[in-house]
Amino acid sequence: MRKTALLLSAVFLMFLASSMIAGSVSVKAETCSDLWFARNQIYANNGYCFKSRRAINTFGRNCFPPYGRLSRNQQARVNAIKARERRRGCGRGGSGPAPQSVYASMSCADLWYARNDIYARNGHCFKTARGRNTFGRGCFPPYGKLGRTDRRRVAEIKRWEGRNGCR
Repeated sequence: MRKTALLLSAVFLMFLASSMIAGSVSVKAETCSDLWFARNQIYANNGYCFKSRRAINTFGRNCFPPYGRLSRNQQARVNAIKARERRRGCGRGGSGPAPQSVYASMSCADLWYARNDIYARNGHCFKTARGRNTFGRGCFPPYGKLGRTDRRRVAEIKRWEGRNGCR
């Protein structure tokens, strides 16, 4: 019995090692959102203390030891997901422009959320009920002041909102 368990463990470890070497770490997510979720789920499962509003809203403020420290296997999975995000042209939570095709396929509600999520991550104080209900009342420095990359993303989203006749 013990030899069988040991043999199965060895076979599993060899499979895991060969899949890591081949670069075929299993990531089934296809959209940028799915990839973002898969990557951050690994950190959340390891007690990472998230700072972005999107991550806090998704995973909560559940920090615990080891506070996001990853094993080699977990880090390899995160690296594989990041590589896939780069290949797909996904933005990294506000840095780097997302490809136009992402915005072209979004509904007006999705465009509104994408635009205001950028502001929320930068501490904007929302005045509308919709904004407060979606992103909360928690404003913080820099109080919605955007960096160059985020300003470009907001401008691009606004152009798509205009093209789609969004209000």
